Parts: sequence; structure tokens; C-alpha cells
Amino acid sequence: MSKTNDPRFAEKFREQLRFIARSADLYDRGAEDEALRLATSLRVVLHDTRASTSLFKHLGLTNSRMCSSARGYGNWQDFLSEEINLNSSEPIRMRPLLGRQFVEIPLARWWSGDPVFVYRSTDYTRRLVCLSAANKDGGAHVDSELEEYYETLAAGQYMVGITGSLEYGGQPPPFPQGVTIYPRNAHLALIRQFAHEFLCSAERYNWP
Repeated sequence: MSKTNDPRFAEKFREQLRFIARSADLYDRGAEDEALRLATSLRVVLHDTRASTSLFKHLGLTNSRMCSSARGYGNWQDFLSEEINLNSSEPIRMRPLLGRQFVEIPLARWWSGDPVFVYRSTDYTRRLVCLSAANKDGGAHVDSELEEYYETLAAGQYMVGITGSLEYGGQPPPFPQGVTIYPRNAHLALIRQFAHEFLCSAERYNWP
């Protein structure tokens, strides 16, 4: 699609980049719910429907190349690592890999092609995870029901869990003992990693 000759779209794109960078920084400082804002900004920039046009399409960027963190797993392992802290009330959490080691892939593959989570033999993409977060889980709207795959992704029970049987010198343990605790933030950490890829792509390819 040809570029729209309206400077407002370029300014609105730069505005969304600022939103993404700001929310990414807040996420890294501990405000993990900023991932919902990240998903919403990615939707604004990249998602096209019959009723709305993405900023990328307005700007003629739909043939762009993207930085992908994928390492060949074809699942969440491409993007996340586990962090264990037995002194925390949440002893296991997922962290985005961040980093600067990327492969370059077409935008269409990055947004709606490559799997980032596999559930019941179905591949879920960056696009689907971001839309679920933005449209149903509070980014721009709260729905009465979440998709089953997204609930599963958030519950973390497909990952490594921790079952506590520890003593803390007579002090109350920081997390329940005798039950398995799973990381419940993988959906947020994934979106943070997608935002990292997007920001690195914008830097590399010098988008307007």
C-alpha cells in the first residue's frame, strides 16, 4: 500500500513509540501490568481490520523487516526465562529475555505467522496474544471471558512449578508450602519481549 501523505500519521506513530518505550521502562521497574498498555499500542500500530487502518499501513511500512528473538523452539521458550526467588511471595516468575541477538523476518511473519505459544496443538502468534490482552484483558477493554489459551498462558501450569517444603528459621514462609506454584505472568512477559523486539526494529530500520 502506498504511503499516506499526512504528517499527522508520522507524529502519531512517534507518539506510540514513546508510549511503548515509557511502558517498557515502567515494566522493567516492576509495573508488569504495563504490558497491557504495550499490547494496546502494538495493536494501534500494527493491527488492521475492516473498520480501522493501522499506522503501519498509513505510513506504507507493511513490507518492513522485524527483529525476532526466536531461537528455534517455536514456543514461549524463544522469548522467556524463569527466575526463582525462594524468599518471595511469588517464588517463580517469567522474565523477558530482552537482549540484542535477533534474526530478521518479514513483518507479516513476525506479527501473525510465527508461533509464540502452542496450546492443544494450535499455534498462537504475537498478534493473537496482543489482541487478547488489549481487547479482553484490560488494555483497552475488559471482556467477561478470556480465551482458553490466554487463561492457560497466564496460569503458567505448563511451565516449571515450585512445591515448597522449606523452613524459614521459625518465620512464616513467604509463599504457601506443600502446593505447587506456577509463574502467572508469562502473558505479560511475552508482550514485554514483543515490545523490545519492536523498539529494536524501529531503531534498526529508522522508521519515521
